[in-house]
Amino acid sequence: MITAMSRDIHSQPTLLEQRWQSWQQQARLLTARLAGRRSVVLVGRGSSAHACMFGSYLFAAYGGPHPIELRSWVSSDATIGVANEKPSWDDAVALAYSASRDSTEVATAARWLRDRGAYVIGVTTNSGEDGQLERAAHELFRLDVGEEEAPVATKAFAAQLFGTAALCGLSLAGGAGESVAAMKAILKADFAEQLVDFLDGARQIVWVARGPAVAAALDAALKVQQAAGRLSAGYSSPELLHGPIHAVGPEDRVVLLSDCDEVVDSLAAVAVSLVVRRIPFAVVGPAAAKEGGKLEVSIRVPMPPQRWARTPILALVSQLAALGLAQRRDASLGYGSKSA
Repeated sequence: MITAMSRDIHSQPTLLEQRWQSWQQQARLLTARLAGRRSVVLVGRGSSAHACMFGSYLFAAYGGPHPIELRSWVSSDATIGVANEKPSWDDAVALAYSASRDSTEVATAARWLRDRGAYVIGVTTNSGEDGQLERAAHELFRLDVGEEEAPVATKAFAAQLFGTAALCGLSLAGGAGESVAAMKAILKADFAEQLVDFLDGARQIVWVARGPAVAAALDAALKVQQAAGRLSAGYSSPELLHGPIHAVGPEDRVVLLSDCDEVVDSLAAVAVSLVVRRIPFAVVGPAAAKEGGKLEVSIRVPMPPQRWARTPILALVSQLAALGLAQRRDASLGYGSKSA
């Protein structure tokens, strides 16, 4: 798995170079479906759900239909008082995310919305035919990045983020080229190795962000769980301070993912709380964190100027960290480089 995951991660700059114009062209055609619709409903599971969260921030921040993140359980027959009702969703366009095209939960939710009047667009990274999503959706937005070699979604998640930005009406022209350059620089440098050194040995790893970058924090936790088998969680900065921070201690590690040129107030508040509790933390982003104290690690990474395009960059760094932790785990177990 590790070798395959590494190939998937390292393929992202090339895939972005090759595919962004197709994503932009498809989005221009499909955004006409959003015209006159009051809401855009986003449905997904796992990494796809994190792409939905990213989309909810972009639609809310940049205009267009009002975003609604729909939990797929609403369409379940076991949902008393909901599934058998027929509320109208005819003022909505639904974006149903399934990388494989065969997520039963996502396809069921897509059919549920379609039956109630929503226009359903399936967002898939797979170019095959006759999946459950095809049968549930009116049409597809194809990211066409090929099959993920590893069971951990890395290149698929990056493609979903850029595709979502295009569907929101944002131009990928500048962001794509600058993101490719940033990705190539990160893949050549030792940013991830520094982060892995910091995270290795932690009881649990907590990822924190604000705004659209919360999608990267949530997905970082998922990747660490899937690839490295480590206890990990992702939060927005206010959510962490609202209660979960009391379950974090000095034996844990916290990573603040910043997508702003200066650390925003809510992340600064988290940093203060972590220092008070003597909880080791790192800041990853375009802004160098304040120096001072042994509890802080500052990892400054190259970023495109567009804030929305920084979430895929933060996701890439966290994917490399998850990969590095998985490699160290396998090495400690005596697997060496045999894992593929």
